[in-house]
Amino acid sequence: MAGVASALRWLRLGIRTAEAAVLAVSAYQSAVTLAGYLKHREPGPPPAGWRPRFALVVCARDEEAVIGRVVRDLLDQEYPPELREVFVVAHNCTDGTAAAARAAGAKVIETSSPTPGKAWAIRAALDAVGAGYDYLGVFDADARVETRMLAAVAGRGPGTACLQVETVPISDPEWIAEGYGFGRRARNLFWWRPREALGLGTTISGCGWFIRPDLLRQELPRITTLTEDLELTVRLALRGIPVAYVPEARVAVGEARDLGTSVRQRLRWVRGHLLVTRRLWLGLALRAARGDARALDLAVYLIAPTRMLTRVGASAAALHALAGVPAALPRGAVLPVAAAEWFVPAVIGLRERLITFSREGLELALRHSVLSLLWFPIGLWALATAQAQSWAPTRRNLREVTHGEAAAGR
Repeated sequence: MAGVASALRWLRLGIRTAEAAVLAVSAYQSAVTLAGYLKHREPGPPPAGWRPRFALVVCARDEEAVIGRVVRDLLDQEYPPELREVFVVAHNCTDGTAAAARAAGAKVIETSSPTPGKAWAIRAALDAVGAGYDYLGVFDADARVETRMLAAVAGRGPGTACLQVETVPISDPEWIAEGYGFGRRARNLFWWRPREALGLGTTISGCGWFIRPDLLRQELPRITTLTEDLELTVRLALRGIPVAYVPEARVAVGEARDLGTSVRQRLRWVRGHLLVTRRLWLGLALRAARGDARALDLAVYLIAPTRMLTRVGASAAALHALAGVPAALPRGAVLPVAAAEWFVPAVIGLRERLITFSREGLELALRHSVLSLLWFPIGLWALATAQAQSWAPTRRNLREVTHGEAAAGR
């Protein structure tokens, strides 16, 4: 009996410790979201005389159907033509991507590698574009780009080493794509914009990011995962270099349109996320312990990259406390945190019209919640297969042009 009682005490301690950790992260996320939303700073005027030169790189693997659109978007930028060049890296292509990119007006770099991953395409671009550029920008082949994007990036000034523009979903009525698109807009509103307002920065998000070429040349050879964007973000953070967020410029990107494609994408992302966390989290935590707030924020993100984790955990802790079971934490500590987890994003979402009190609006929010719950089985599967490094190309179908143009502000 003594052994059973001891085991129960340890079990209660474990439950309380886990709930306390989840609630601490939840409270932190709610505080950042609310404080950043209330602060909301406007960008300042562009620095006089600063006109950076851009090498704009589109990474493409079998993207013949869509490559012409993004090339034309980049060529049509409201920015001096002599200060920008567009390159398409046709990486391991088996279709007419290279020919379509040339026809649209891009300089084409054809390359192949025995291992998959966008990092290889970016390396080929770095080797080919040469010197004389202030920034190298990276884009996905199915993206649509606002015409004022480069002007907005240039407006951040010469002291910014790495930037990420805001990514929004290409308008797509397909059930899964629209649900994930809602999630992308919510993440911008509740996560990245508040962090930019508070000076915490963002993470590189795969498309629409810019970096000084010399810095990329230093860090790119060290990239070993298929989530090169996240790994590069952490490696920069370890050097004290933040990724600035540029919400005043947007790039529209496509979402997965079927469940199989979505699962494959997310498996790759989670596997890469787990490897980055395992290899680099300790160094990030040590930097955070020395007082680096950006490193702390990124370390928290690596552990809890989605609010669905904290929302489920905080809600479970609240139910536990309300039930009055012996292992529960005090209600006075649990219930305010759980309430903030739900009400802070709800109030902001209503104010910013992300969520509407309509059948369509509520159905879309519910759809996104259902899709978000898929992260749990995907995460478990990825955890069991974390060493798998595979990249299955997404086969694109050219969507209605008006969808992409509307999302890109055209």
